Amino acid sequence: MLLANKDGARSFGLQHKQSIARLLCLILLVLAALIFTKSRQVAANPDDDDKQNAYAAEIARTYDFKFGANPFSPGNATSTTGTFIPGEMFVSSKRCGACHTDAHAQWRQSAHGNAFREPFYQKNVKDLQTQKGIEFTRHCESCHNPAALFSGALTKNSHVKRPFDDDGVSCIACHSIQSANGRGIGGYVMGEPALLVKEDGTRLLAGVSDQQILDDIPSHRRAMMRPLLKTPEFCGSCHKSQVPRELNDYKFLRAFMVADELQQSSFSKESPHPFYVRDKETCNSCHMKREPAPLFDVSAKKGTLVSHRWATANTAIPTFYKWPDQLSAVNKFLENDALGVDIFALRRQSPGASAEELIAPVNRSNFKIAGGDRVTADVVITNKNIGHSFPPELRDFYEAYVEFIVSNDAGKALYWSGFIKPDGYLDENAHNYKTYLVKADGTYNDKHHIWRTRVFAQNNQINSGRSDVARYKFQVPQNAAGTLRLTARVRYRRFTRVFSDYALGKSVDYPIVTMASTEYVLRVGDNQALPLNPNDKTTPPDWRRWNNYGIALFDQRQYPLAIDAFTHAAELDEKYRPMAQVNRALANIELEQYDEAAKILEAVVKSDPTNMRALFQQARIFMKRGQLDQAESNIRQVLTAFPRDRISLQQLGELCKIKRDYQGALECFGKILAIDPEDLGAHYNLMLIYRKLGRTEDAKREAKIFADLKDDPGALSLANQFLRKHSEMSNESVYWHVHELSRTPGE
Repeated sequence: MLLANKDGARSFGLQHKQSIARLLCLILLVLAALIFTKSRQVAANPDDDDKQNAYAAEIARTYDFKFGANPFSPGNATSTTGTFIPGEMFVSSKRCGACHTDAHAQWRQSAHGNAFREPFYQKNVKDLQTQKGIEFTRHCESCHNPAALFSGALTKNSHVKRPFDDDGVSCIACHSIQSANGRGIGGYVMGEPALLVKEDGTRLLAGVSDQQILDDIPSHRRAMMRPLLKTPEFCGSCHKSQVPRELNDYKFLRAFMVADELQQSSFSKESPHPFYVRDKETCNSCHMKREPAPLFDVSAKKGTLVSHRWATANTAIPTFYKWPDQLSAVNKFLENDALGVDIFALRRQSPGASAEELIAPVNRSNFKIAGGDRVTADVVITNKNIGHSFPPELRDFYEAYVEFIVSNDAGKALYWSGFIKPDGYLDENAHNYKTYLVKADGTYNDKHHIWRTRVFAQNNQINSGRSDVARYKFQVPQNAAGTLRLTARVRYRRFTRVFSDYALGKSVDYPIVTMASTEYVLRVGDNQALPLNPNDKTTPPDWRRWNNYGIALFDQRQYPLAIDAFTHAAELDEKYRPMAQVNRALANIELEQYDEAAKILEAVVKSDPTNMRALFQQARIFMKRGQLDQAESNIRQVLTAFPRDRISLQQLGELCKIKRDYQGALECFGKILAIDPEDLGAHYNLMLIYRKLGRTEDAKREAKIFADLKDDPGALSLANQFLRKHSEMSNESVYWHVHELSRTPGE
């Protein structure tokens, strides 16, 4: 009886605390709404304000503030009022389609237009709702269904009507965002939706007719457009993802960050470190190119408008809804020279021989192949024209992989890696670009239940402008004659078969797109070097092939081999030579051969004192030698040319810290956080500096952030245990591995 009374007291105390918390949240929300109303330049309509305040108060009365006063947590989104926005303010995209005929038609078939309703997302978010609760889906819906989030629909027993669900990321949702904070998963501030914004700031929505819009285009443009919408930071508000502590009851886990990858790529023009120099591109210039507007969209210029298809990688949505135009556009984008694949080298080992002979480039070499030889083909895969990693984003539940086939004169496949099995599943030993998620119990999280993830056992990708090498070893048949055709393809499928079968409840063959392919015909016997073809515009020049090979070897930590490849690249192209020499120096630095690296860099800087890439690497040598003033001078030169280069800011911050210029260090790390608020190194260094300065509370705050952001060292053993149980995945997690080919499918 006493125990029962104690339990009752605990229950009453808990309910009392929850009631107080709900009351405090309600008071905060009402105050926020009142302050916002008072601060507006001109009220659109006092009655509308009263209605919105009443709406917010009514929602807050029964809303579950599980994650604190911010009603939109655990995502990072918020509103300009800090409170709820009535659902009817999110105007249906059909309304926009009356004038924006082409943009609406394209959007309807896009991943944005189907972000909430399509079956793959629906299965995943319903799993989260079932396993954790609807309030946890606020994390997802800030980017998949903003209207549901801001209307307050994502709480138990909600009575909010949801006509907006079919719109997903609607026209009005995207075009009402006012600012972005760089945090991702809803890292934005949603403004009050409006169809007209007058010069004095008056916002109009209710009762605005199409004719009023046509009569006042400048006010409509003020409502819909702002410079933010054309920046990568805007897209990064959702195309950057993490799993927060509130979602997984564990800690922060980074999922992807394509906007940050773009910022550090050659395409941004904000970093000197990439291996190639490219023209500037943004998310918009790549993914929203102008195309014909056959439906006479009012915003078309000279018969074209920027595409609202965002036809990039999602082949599943147009396949499911049977939209051939969208599927064709996606396929065209994927096949449009985004990647390169090159059968660059062979390593031949004769029977009884202990060493391999390197033959590279294979099509520029004279060599002999005989029956019984062991041959390893080095296939170089290059991320040529993508401003972020390949594949981007959620690599755990879709597939990018290499298919490699050795076939004879009759076309029969003798060896085959990366094939699709009869049940529709991918060959488990394929060379792939994938993330393997592991749950707390050590089992494979192959259903994209990110809230159950504890560690990434593998996270393979090719960054922008970088390369990878896949190695395939096979034996030339003893009785072989004629030729062997080597074929390499990079292929992509949305989604993995296990996930699509799970989401749809049945087995369906979804499209597999070949993004790049190449062949080489290997003659059993003598092979002659093929001459350069000056009219061949598809094959990269040999210096670039050597350089891509070197980049791949460098990223696989094969530094001596990378030095040799970069040396060949430097010899073959005078224009690229300074870059290739810096590449050589990079590899020497990794080998701690600082004198050799210094000699190379000194020669490059002497010939071109404005080579920022060389100046930065030279600064690294200066720091190793204790020449701090010289290092600082170099880095400041780099930052003059590239003020948003976070690597240089990090180095300068470290130098300032060493010199006890703590204010200078604070400025450097603050600039990094202005680019990426979750930069681990910046938070760590701020923690140390604040301790030095005696700013205890600031140091505690940074220590808490750092502890949440940093990897959990205990998770490494969980990943290792998982990989030991899955040899096919373990092989892919090793930087330098070889695919031993011994059979074709079914043999």
